[in-house]
Amino acid sequence: MKFISRENIDCQKWDDLVAKTPGSSAFSLSAYLDEIAEHWMIYVDENYTKGIAVPYAVRLGVKTCYTPIFITHLEWFGENDGALAQFAKEVKTHFPLGNFFIRQSLEEINSTHFVEQIIPSDSILSLGSQAKRMINKSEKQLFKIERTSNKAEIFSLIRSELLPKISSLTETSIQRLEKSIDKMEQLGHLQILSVFQGDCCVGGLFLIDFNRTVLYLKGAFTDEAKKNGAMYAAMHQAILQALSDEKDFDFGGSRIEGVRHFNLQLGGLDRRYYCHQWNNSPLWYRWAKLLRKALRKR
Repeated sequence: MKFISRENIDCQKWDDLVAKTPGSSAFSLSAYLDEIAEHWMIYVDENYTKGIAVPYAVRLGVKTCYTPIFITHLEWFGENDGALAQFAKEVKTHFPLGNFFIRQSLEEINSTHFVEQIIPSDSILSLGSQAKRMINKSEKQLFKIERTSNKAEIFSLIRSELLPKISSLTETSIQRLEKSIDKMEQLGHLQILSVFQGDCCVGGLFLIDFNRTVLYLKGAFTDEAKKNGAMYAAMHQAILQALSDEKDFDFGGSRIEGVRHFNLQLGGLDRRYYCHQWNNSPLWYRWAKLLRKALRKR
């Protein structure tokens, strides 16, 4: 097992490993990581039968293993015959800093668990009372929910409705998302659900269809449309279509309790994943970060 830098990765072999792993996420595809991550490499065996993608950033010459925005977590692929434990040791040597979310727990590294929500393909869908109420409310508004190729209007809503409200969302991260969605479309993995009121687009969802799973990636709606149940209705339609196609539905993960409540109302079931953190950075680097934080407060 070894780390391989991006320029030396055999992307065909890596993507084949991702694709043949049951339940794997599109987050680990090379085309997706190329656009979303600042940098990334893989930890893999010689024949690409097991391994994990590792995004990282470089600040003041110090490498930080991190999980980019628009990725809930990464995951280990292939057999775990002690290689995952070996990775836990080597990743801390390779990267002095870590804030790494993955599906599996690394016992050798301090971790905190979180939950994401999924709906397995064999589920009998059960809606909560609030979801039923909001979906009924949406029907009175005569929203039209359609499959489209309507990327520009949804990104316009992301910029107008979400950018001012979400501190972690920046114009740079939105541009990365645009490029990743273009790549998913080129590979045939993209689905778009647009919501119209009359001729006006009032919201929409970007979904990734990969490996028998439909993943909710991002969406945006006007405040008025959300108030009238449009997001509940659109997500419900996406879920019904996924289950009809015998595919799992993945809500994409969120550490915000209100979003979890929304997902559970639509039939989501909790599944754990883990954040692993370590800090072996040089003392001067830690002081530099503290100084920068203090200056920002002024």
